[in-house]
Amino acid sequence: MVGYSAADAAALRAFALTVPAGALDAAFAACLGRNNARPPAPSDTVLYARLLDRPLWGTSEWLEALVGTWLDCQQHGSLPTLPATACACLVEAVRAALHADGHPPGNADCDIVVAAAKLAQAVQATLTTASLARLDRRLAAGEGVDPLTGLPTRTQFVHTLERWMNQPERKPVGLLLLHVTWGTGSPQQLSAQRDRLRRQLGDAMSSALRPGDMLCSIADQEWALIMPELRSTGQVQLAARRLIEICERSPEHGIPQLRGAIHAGTACAPEDGDTAYDLEHAARAALLRAIRADIPVVCFHSDMIARMEHELDLERDIARTIAHPPFQVWLQPQIHLGTGRCAGAEALLRWRREDGEWISPPKIIDIAGRLGLMPDLTRWILGQTVRTLSELDAQGIEIPVALNLVAEDLHDEDLPHLVAQALATWRVPAPSLVLEVTEGALISDRDRAGRVIQALRALGCGVSLDDFGTGFSSFAYMRDLPVSELKIDQLFVRDMLRSSRDHAIVATVQALAHGFGMRVVAEGVEDQPTADELQRMGCDLAQGFLYARAMPAADFVPWVKARNAD
Repeated sequence: MVGYSAADAAALRAFALTVPAGALDAAFAACLGRNNARPPAPSDTVLYARLLDRPLWGTSEWLEALVGTWLDCQQHGSLPTLPATACACLVEAVRAALHADGHPPGNADCDIVVAAAKLAQAVQATLTTASLARLDRRLAAGEGVDPLTGLPTRTQFVHTLERWMNQPERKPVGLLLLHVTWGTGSPQQLSAQRDRLRRQLGDAMSSALRPGDMLCSIADQEWALIMPELRSTGQVQLAARRLIEICERSPEHGIPQLRGAIHAGTACAPEDGDTAYDLEHAARAALLRAIRADIPVVCFHSDMIARMEHELDLERDIARTIAHPPFQVWLQPQIHLGTGRCAGAEALLRWRREDGEWISPPKIIDIAGRLGLMPDLTRWILGQTVRTLSELDAQGIEIPVALNLVAEDLHDEDLPHLVAQALATWRVPAPSLVLEVTEGALISDRDRAGRVIQALRALGCGVSLDDFGTGFSSFAYMRDLPVSELKIDQLFVRDMLRSSRDHAIVATVQALAHGFGMRVVAEGVEDQPTADELQRMGCDLAQGFLYARAMPAADFVPWVKARNAD
């Protein structure tokens, strides 16, 4: 590094031996707090952690890691001033850690601060150079060739597809769009690793093309294959399966942190489109279907355009109205099997569009998740549910209401604060709110979800384990997490009188839950004999069409009063 000498490295090694890492980290955090108006993004914190990795200071390995992390930060929208701020805070943290005991600085302390300043200056210069190099690559890509993969870019792709589509002979042309969804660990990986994977996948696919086919790199995660002069439309589907097979055999695709899903959508001209725009639109509709349904290869069909437009229309509606959603929260009763009284309810999301179309709750949640709007939707549903609890109490109906949480909610450690705030705003006692979680929501980050659940229970809220029995780890969750209620999935309840295995599962689960002091709710109760058997077993509550479907709060109040009338 220019300007950073062996003497500087020795001074910083002395600093590392005499000053605890915790003191430097605390001083760095304090400096960031004074200089940053907003909380750091996750990618920013990775950069900070690498910058504070004292044993590697000044090494080429350390600089490479910093460069890769900074390029990731840029991709995730970090401020351009991040390196300057981080480097300034590093120097200030070194100075503060040296003077923490209040003694006046000596010559050695001054040497250490100067060495830290040189190190920070070198880091800032290196990261600036990396940013400029990325800009140069992007400019070069605009000329038609991706310098990373050597493949034609989107500009060249559009030009070539239009040329083939405008041939006087109108020979059949196939188009294949292939999309790689990076694995869950990819955002934490270095840009260099993802670049290497892109390069490797591009090289592998290029080696399997027919003469005359053209493979293009049209986005960070997407390739397009133009197949002119087709003999059969089946060639495009065969090519798609071949390319996916090649990508999945890639050695780096086996790295767990980078492993992701690969999907392809195909279309053929002139059947699926007369122009380059129409053909790509068709292939993209097929690709969207492949990604949403998690199918490796989907060939275009004419109804896909209407489906895609409908999906986009729903996305626009939700994105446009998320501050004041057009949804409603309905309630489905839960019946105490011993008394027959309504002893609880589940809050369920409902949306009827202006044209009368009903949109299912899973579809709403899926779209909100794709658009990054799930936190806003959760806050809205939480507020509506707690408000409904307040209104029920005013009508003399004192029952708990359950609200479903998704995985993203359980990864938000601010959720308990939002719940507490909503309860305080509407003056609702915490035990009246039950938060339902599923095993699928727990499995991705069990430790963080456990902390959120502990905090919700500490507030006094109930926590229900929903869809119990459909996974493999449910008994461990029952043992380890502070769950107050368990819901037996309707998959077992509906056939329990016809299937001895389902009957045994229901009986075992409810007995275990009672052994842990949990309340048990059976879902999907649709006939009286099933309800009678559940009561005989000792199940506490039942929920299902035997009693009532979900209904608006305005209908729920008179229904409960009539049901619970003495």
